[in-house]
Amino acid sequence: MTPINPINRTTTEALSSNASKSRDKTSAEAPSDPRTLSDDTVSLSQDTLQVRELQQQLDSVSEIDADKVAAIKAEIANGNYPLDPDRIAENLLKLEKALTE
Repeated sequence: MTPINPINRTTTEALSSNASKSRDKTSAEAPSDPRTLSDDTVSLSQDTLQVRELQQQLDSVSEIDADKVAAIKAEIANGNYPLDPDRIAENLLKLEKALTE
């Protein structure tokens, strides 16, 4: 027989009693067969569907604008594209500093 007042019980008795109560409660709450939860449904809002569609469109678009790259290559080859070595170096240093912080 378990005493009502836990003060007279030893720590081991109290812990084992609480552990068995916890196990009994958990097993009583858990369904015996997970397939019995088949009544659950999920519905997506219209906004969620639009976001999914936009994400699919973005995934299909190339991140590189091939026409712009070709135009810049042509300008560099013709000597018409201004490159500022000091500005390039400054930006590389900023990038390096940002990566190490």
